Amino acid sequence: MTTRTLIRVGLLAALTVALGSLPGISVANPPSATGSGKYKVNGMERTFSFSAIQQPKGTVAGQAELHNSATGTVLHMDINCLRFLAPNRVVVSGRITKSNVPGTEGMTGAFEALDNGDGSQSPPDELSQLAVGGGTCQSPFSQGTIPITQGTIQVRP
Repeated sequence: MTTRTLIRVGLLAALTVALGSLPGISVANPPSATGSGKYKVNGMERTFSFSAIQQPKGTVAGQAELHNSATGTVLHMDINCLRFLAPNRVVVSGRITKSNVPGTEGMTGAFEALDNGDGSQSPPDELSQLAVGGGTCQSPFSQGTIPITQGTIQVRP
């Protein structure tokens, strides 16, 4: 793993621990989805990390960071919506709070994540491209998913 990836994974772990210590969030086994890794779109590498935890009262807290190496795009989202489509598939959305793409801050971004299990016999986990301005995770979502080339996604309903 590169230093940059290790830093992201460490930040994701710290965020998960921090969210677990907030009032109203059960540390037992709250419904959640987390992930970090790399995937390719048209041969160009992208990196991602995200953590979304559903609180007992139904609200969702989390963060996502997406990097597109081909364009230099960097987006940060505050996640506020998590919808389980199946035991291993979720749609995640939130407000884009930081971006180097003009006009995207303040917009809603959404993506889909698929946990295909762990171990060498399991197929790679999958992630969709980010849909910007297309509604929340409760809206119909039709983006296809792309196998990740490095990393993991964990979906815990």
